[in-house]
Amino acid sequence: MSIMGWRVHFTRRDPAWPREATPFIREFSALFSGLDQRLDDLGVPERQPFLISPAGQYDVALNRYFSVWLALSPVEHPGRPARDLRTYFDFLWFGRGRCD
Repeated sequence: MSIMGWRVHFTRRDPAWPREATPFIREFSALFSGLDQRLDDLGVPERQPFLISPAGQYDVALNRYFSVWLALSPVEHPGRPARDLRTYFDFLWFGRGRCD
């Protein structure tokens, strides 16, 4: 899977689901069963940012930054540094000819 650049997402305990429960939606929503408990067990706060690479990958070491360093930071909203990092990584991504 390749996308055009880095993406910023935020954890959500209660994601919105379509009104019509098709077989696909029922199967897909099963992947998220117990998500609230898993996030709580890991100490992940609501609306914590995380980055997804252009290849669609989640880098554990990179995203640990948001739980470790931003937790101690006086930044008003953790989305700001996440978006700044996304812009920086996009700059590197496109500047290097879209290679990791």
